[in-house]
Amino acid sequence: MSLFNKKGNQDDQIDRISDLPSNVIDGVLEHLNIRDVVRTSILSTKWRYMWTSAPRLEFHPNFFHTYEYIHYPSPVVSKIITDVLMRHNGPINKFLLFIPTYFNFKLTVKLLDMWIPLLSRRGVKHLELLNLETALSHLPYIVFSCKELTKFKFGGFNLSIPPNFSGFKRLLNLKLQRVTFESGALESLISGCPLLEELSIEYCHRFEYFHISTPTLKVLSLGFDKNMKSICLKKAQNLSDLTLMANDGWVPGLIKSLPKNIQRFSIGSSFNKKIPYADIIPPTLVKSSFNSIKYLKLRAVKFNERGELLYIVSVLKSAPHLVELVVESYGHLDITQGSDCSEELDCSSRCLNQLKTVNINIYATSHQHAMSFIQFILANSTSLKTLTFDVLLDSREFDAPMLLSISQHLLLMKRASQSAQVKFIH
Repeated sequence: MSLFNKKGNQDDQIDRISDLPSNVIDGVLEHLNIRDVVRTSILSTKWRYMWTSAPRLEFHPNFFHTYEYIHYPSPVVSKIITDVLMRHNGPINKFLLFIPTYFNFKLTVKLLDMWIPLLSRRGVKHLELLNLETALSHLPYIVFSCKELTKFKFGGFNLSIPPNFSGFKRLLNLKLQRVTFESGALESLISGCPLLEELSIEYCHRFEYFHISTPTLKVLSLGFDKNMKSICLKKAQNLSDLTLMANDGWVPGLIKSLPKNIQRFSIGSSFNKKIPYADIIPPTLVKSSFNSIKYLKLRAVKFNERGELLYIVSVLKSAPHLVELVVESYGHLDITQGSDCSEELDCSSRCLNQLKTVNINIYATSHQHAMSFIQFILANSTSLKTLTFDVLLDSREFDAPMLLSISQHLLLMKRASQSAQVKFIH
């Protein structure tokens, strides 16, 4: 629909865009990138300075890529960001600065010392600073002056805490990406956030022990490297959503404790897991912590190993309220039938009464034990709606007769739920 309503001739026009309510205008500005926000100044006289009160200023990689053709873009880009902040005359709810990799822009302490106070005075609540490939190393202390923050995300910095840091008293959401921690910095930062509910740590370095005691924390996503020695979450009493991801392998006995009220739990490795899950999450820990779980995702499960398969089954039996299950398995290709352990699985206990959705994904691994696992799921899930079996293999390895055989076996498996649908994808 046109923003102008013409009646009779061209002189008789209604300027609809100038008559939009202020809340509608704010909604429009929130969904535009920074260049288009400024460009709205040409729409009408009413819109000329509207951009100067936009509540969100986001400098995405697309903004930086616009200036790639300039031999040395730092002065130009710096001036644009500075001008936008200097001319802004309203509250800034969100400020995002995401410097893309391989972009020749030098973010300096001098620039942040200029920009951050402007943001702080305008009550910035959501701040994201992603500085993944520039020369600046330490997160400047001036950032800690933003006392109104409720959401803070930063990456690409070394983190040390200023001695006079009094905490982010209103912070609810904290995300750290590719951060190198100075000694004690992570603990000091978290302890200074008494209302923290969501915490994400990805591809960070120099922290070996993660013993958190924040009672308000509800969501935790933790990615760690081989230097991690201990994870203890016993005191995170309200933690309900937990993701643990090993970037380059696990250490046996790494998880010391888990809270008792977890409802969503994802665990896995970026690479093929070398040690069994039983050494990562001891059976005693499973029995004490998995009673409330409704969503469970297990990555890098070794279906080819009988002991691992039986352990996973014991985990499911310890999760009576489980509603959704995701299992991923990948490894060396093995299309031989192998030993069938289906007789060792108890298919009569009907122990998965709440389970409704199952996704099993295998990549370049044997399907035989996976089939035994599926048989166990179907026989014990009285409320199951959908089970999806997704096999990703080279078409030269799985021929048509083998695929037909798998399909026939899936159709013939007994099901505790009469409404269960089995989807086989290859």
